[in-house]
Amino acid sequence: MPLFTLNGWQAVLLALAGAMIVTWYALPGIVKIASIRHLTDMPGRNKIHFREIPTLGGTGIFCGFTFGFLLSVTGLMDGVCYFTTALIILFFTGMKDDLITIRPYKKIVAQVLAAIIITSLAGVRFTSLHGFLGITVIPVWLSYLITIFLIVIIINAYNLIDGIDGLAGSVGIIASATFGIWSYLSGDYGYAAMAAALTGSLIVFLVFNMSKGRNKIFMGDTGSMVVGFIITVMSIRFNEINAAASSSHVLHSAPAVSMAVLIIPLFDTLRVITIRLVRGQSPLRGDQRHVHHMLLRAGCSHRRATLYISLTNIFMIAVGFLLDHIGILRLSIVLLVLCIVFMVPVYLVVAGKENWGWKKRYVKYFEAGEGALAEVRGITTVKARTGREAVTSMDMTGIQPPAIKGLKTREKEVH
Repeated sequence: MPLFTLNGWQAVLLALAGAMIVTWYALPGIVKIASIRHLTDMPGRNKIHFREIPTLGGTGIFCGFTFGFLLSVTGLMDGVCYFTTALIILFFTGMKDDLITIRPYKKIVAQVLAAIIITSLAGVRFTSLHGFLGITVIPVWLSYLITIFLIVIIINAYNLIDGIDGLAGSVGIIASATFGIWSYLSGDYGYAAMAAALTGSLIVFLVFNMSKGRNKIFMGDTGSMVVGFIITVMSIRFNEINAAASSSHVLHSAPAVSMAVLIIPLFDTLRVITIRLVRGQSPLRGDQRHVHHMLLRAGCSHRRATLYISLTNIFMIAVGFLLDHIGILRLSIVLLVLCIVFMVPVYLVVAGKENWGWKKRYVKYFEAGEGALAEVRGITTVKARTGREAVTSMDMTGIQPPAIKGLKTREKEVH
């Protein structure tokens, strides 16, 4: 017989405290080792930092979460060993990618494997569409396919928002706290403890991630895959509790409400991929069109952009719960429209700053002697390899340049 038996609130507090303590203890050492061994993220294309930053913050998150979670959930939930196994697979996959970089398809394979473990062995899967389009219970085979697909989608969507200081951590805290509070009120103390452990580890990580000193660290793929997976599992559980009506706090539009909780990564990923496809680009191509990039281009700092996005996330969650009665489809449309409305002023500010629609980039090919290639942007001086000056102080912004012998002009818009 154990000396102590934890009840609901005790398990939640133990998970929160245990995760915070271990994460706080682990991260300084991880930062030190990563800095010494140069296990860092280098500045580069599509990067917005200008110095080497350690990327193994996900290791501290994983250690803190696992400690707090396993310490508190015994007897409170089923399938703990299967969940932990799936989490370990994603942890080592993310760590390998942070250390040596692996091909994207290998990460997808690991995510699918983790999803298969959690669905087939732990029984965590969607079993109902909550009456959406008149469908309630769905076939078992379709249940597995939908669950595995959404696990992979949400993990990668969460990974894509990890682009500025504090954003991924803040979104993770908001999501885990929302699902955790709902689980606790529903009497599902095991998942409430899971959410508390994740919230605690992310709170501590956020302190290091937002710092400007030598202890600054990034979450990396290790953290984004682990956190994205945990949030997805809690989202599935959230929907299943409401589908089974096993709680006194039953929602009528649980899928749409859970979408509101995860609206930032889901909408941002949908928007960016849509833009890339419309422009004939690969949906996997990296760029700076994500919502956090747009806010930076609009003039926001990292902290202000994170604050705006976090407040928007909280607002969308409040809308989701308050309008739960209008139905899944209508609520989903409301959330989508609100996201578009919030993005319009951001686009307008960026368009004003970057002069969309009329600013042109003129690329010049200079052919003289052996030939020289130069790009004329704004006021530029183009010199031939012979050292002779070909064009001097020409303002190319919005003005069609005169024809110059030996020059061929190619024009393209900058968006």
